Amino acid sequence: MDGYVRRLIEVDLPIKVISEHARHDQNVRKGHLHTLHVWWATRPLAACRAVILATLLPDPVDERCPEEFRRKAREALSWMSGRELSEPAALREALLKFIGDFAAWERSAEPRWVERHGLW
Repeated sequence: MDGYVRRLIEVDLPIKVISEHARHDQNVRKGHLHTLHVWWATRPLAACRAVILATLLPDPVDERCPEEFRRKAREALSWMSGRELSEPAALREALLKFIGDFAAWERSAEPRWVERHGLW
């Protein structure tokens, strides 16, 4: 496991924010993918989006994290953070905030949230 890079989900996850978005997803009754078909055991889409994203993204604090990822993540999140992300810990914090905020249903169709090409 010498080349293994820890993923964000292994170190932290913005559970409170994700839970708020998931609760909102469950209460929407019109115009939401969730209402396409009523299923007896619904799965919150907000939680699914957040968990998948946190599983895919490496932890920038891990010393094995590629510098290319850190650079692209800084560029992709510069519009959102409002502060310098030169430190890996600050970049991790910004990525976790992005994951939590991206869990909102409304964000799944907003180009500035979806088109974070530097991240994926």
